[in-house]
Order: sequence, then C-alpha cells, then structure tokens
Amino acid sequence: MSHSSLFPKPPPAEPLSEEIWLKQTDRSEVGREAFFCGRNSEYEVFRQAANSLRSGRIGGGTMIFQGAPGVGKTALMLECMEAIRCHSTPDDPWVAVFCRPVSLMSPVAVVMELIHAANEESRRLSMMAPDGIAQQFKKLAKLGKKLYAEMSERGVGMAGLSVGGKLETENRMDMDFASAWVFGKAAPLLEKYHLVVFVDEAQNTPVADTTRAVMDCLHNPPKNIPLVTAFFGLSDTKQVLSLCGLSRFAANRVMNLQSLSLEDAVVSFRRMVDAYYNGTDEQKVAWTRALAELSQGWPQHINRVGVAAGQIIRTNAGQLDRHLLKQALEDGTEQKNNYYAERLAACTNSPWVYKQLAMTATTKEGELAGILSDEEIDQLSNPARSRRQQTIDEFLTNALHAGVLAPVENLPFHYQFPVPSLCDYLQALPVKMPQTARV
Repeated sequence: MSHSSLFPKPPPAEPLSEEIWLKQTDRSEVGREAFFCGRNSEYEVFRQAANSLRSGRIGGGTMIFQGAPGVGKTALMLECMEAIRCHSTPDDPWVAVFCRPVSLMSPVAVVMELIHAANEESRRLSMMAPDGIAQQFKKLAKLGKKLYAEMSERGVGMAGLSVGGKLETENRMDMDFASAWVFGKAAPLLEKYHLVVFVDEAQNTPVADTTRAVMDCLHNPPKNIPLVTAFFGLSDTKQVLSLCGLSRFAANRVMNLQSLSLEDAVVSFRRMVDAYYNGTDEQKVAWTRALAELSQGWPQHINRVGVAAGQIIRTNAGQLDRHLLKQALEDGTEQKNNYYAERLAACTNSPWVYKQLAMTATTKEGELAGILSDEEIDQLSNPARSRRQQTIDEFLTNALHAGVLAPVENLPFHYQFPVPSLCDYLQALPVKMPQTARV
C-alpha cells in the first residue's frame, strides 16, 4: 500500500510556549492542541472516508462527529484539517475547506468557500512545485480568481437566486437544479482537487429549503467534483441535519464523542509534563496518573487541570515534588467546578431542576443506572418548565447544548450526564426544590 493511501495522522503540533499555554483559560483559545492524543476510532472514520474519496468514490460519505461541549470536537476537526494539509502535494492536491453553518443556506456561498480554499492551495502548491507543475497551478489559481469574481459580482442573480442566497422559486425541483448548476459552474476548477469540507458548530445549520438543496450537493456532489463533508457539532447535530435533508448516512459515519480513556489522558498529561517540566520519571508517573484520574478523560478538564498543575509547577521552579501534587489536584478540582458552573449558567431553568435529575439518575440501579428516559425527565422537570411555558423538547435541546445531558448511544430517548463528576457537582448544589414546585 502506498504512503498516500495510508492517510496517516498529522505530526503533533509544536507545544505552545509555557507563557502562552499557562495564560490560556479555555482550550478553544488556541488552534491545534500540542498534546492532542486518542480519538483513534473517530480518526479512522475520517481516514476511511478520505481514502474512499481518493480511490474515486464520490457521494454518500458524509460524516458527523457530535458530542457535548468540551468533548473535543473542534480539536479533532483541526487534526483532520491538518492531515489534509500535510497530505496535499503537487502530484496529489487536497484542500481542507472550512465552511460556516449559515453558508449552507446558499449554494453560491458554499461554492465560493470551495473556490477560495482551492485558490489558496493552488497558490501554496505553485510555490513548492517544479516549474512545469507550478505553471499548471498558477493557471488553476487564475481560473479560480475568475470564477470567484464572477460569483461575487453576479452570484446573487445566478440560477434564480435572490439577495441573501434564497431561491426566488418555491419549486423544490428548481431549487435542486439551481444548486447543482452552481456547483457544476465551478467543476472545471474543483475537479482538479480532492476537497474535504469541514463544518463546525453544525447544530446551528439553518433548516430551510435552500439548505436541503445544498446538503444534497454536499452529500452527493456532481460526479466530477471529488468532495466529502465532515460535520462537527453538539449532541443533536444528526437530528438537525436530518431536518435539513441528510437522512441516509453510510454505515459507521456518525460518531458520538465520549470521554477519552484513562490511558489516553495519561499520555496527554505526560506529553505536557515532558515538554515543560523537570523531575524524575517516578515523579512524572505519579503526577500524570493523578491528573488523568482527576480529569476523567474529559478533554476540557484535561486542558484546565493541566494548566492548573502547570501554574503550580512553574511557581515552584519546574519541580514535581510530591507535596505539590495535592495543591495541583485542589486547583484542578476548582477548575473543573468552574467549568460545571459555566455549563449550569447556560441552562434555562433553576439549578434545583438539574440537581433533582442528577440525584434521580445516580440512585437508579441495574442496566439503567445513571440513565434517565425522556419520560422521567419530562416528569421531573415539569414544575419548572410550566412556569416558563417550556416544552420538554425545548428543555432537552437546551440541556444538550449546555452540556448538562447527553444522549445515550444506541438507546433512543434516553440521556445521561456526560461526565461522572458533573453528577457530584449538581448533587452538592446548595439548593432545594421550592415548595410551590412540589406535587
């Protein structure tokens, strides 16, 4: 098997300087994570889709990576985008295209994103290719600029499109034709590349007829445009995209991200310790194991606990003395609780509602221990929802987006708390159900 067919993971990112890394308060503040690890099964889904595209299979390979806030969706996306960039060569050009959810309402907006990304890659490859091949990429860049200018100047009037990318016609067949026509317009340029479209925060994709037409082109693009799309979003992303017309996914192309394994968390902390700090191997083992257990493998916790520990170590001249570990764990626990407070603040109901859900879930025994059905959530949250005239669907959507609840994989209409210590945090809240809410 050739190297190009393997599509390996990109090399690790260069660690941030200690000063920058210790000042960051959230993992979303930086680009690729220097200590990224794990996600092998999720990356394998991406790798197989990319290799399938490379072998000539176009259409039907759409991927979804979904999960609660802080589970590491964007970090995985950036790793996949970097793999595309590392893999692209003058002989085998690939393009990573970042596309915003709102752009998916307009075929013109999406195709302009594709053209812009192809232009940038043409420019990059022309600088590293031999003269003959470099001239080919310069010609492609010229064609791309011409297409981009045409779309910019006349795009809103093309294929029955009105200002804002909305289709003037209400006929679904006309919408589908218009989107296909816009994609086909750029085919002479786009067919020269392998394109991988990345959509972050995909749960915000607008549900509209024009979006359905665009989705159809992304899921089943014109045969002369080698393209595959990867959506990254919160736990209800598949549900939202289904409303947008994506209802048939290839086997094993929808991944629900969970916590990393303890082993992967240990590796991540060890990379951090090895990059910045001193100490014996025995000390490093003790620290990384304790920090990994505190994080419970939750990527957002790995970052916050790591930064908290790093600040302790830095204050003490880069040492890993055992007596400092207790303080690092205390500070890491505070950072975990701060994260949970942020998640709770994103909820639309009183804290006692989520405390009651946590207490009910943790007292259950048997196969459904820690799991709540939608009927149970409906009953427990009803008093609070009634005061706000909130439906159970609205409550669940908010809880998913806030990261307080997550769907149970392969068990429809059942939910759990994404991180075990979140239950502990909620149960310890100093709040009680008000008397007016009691049945």
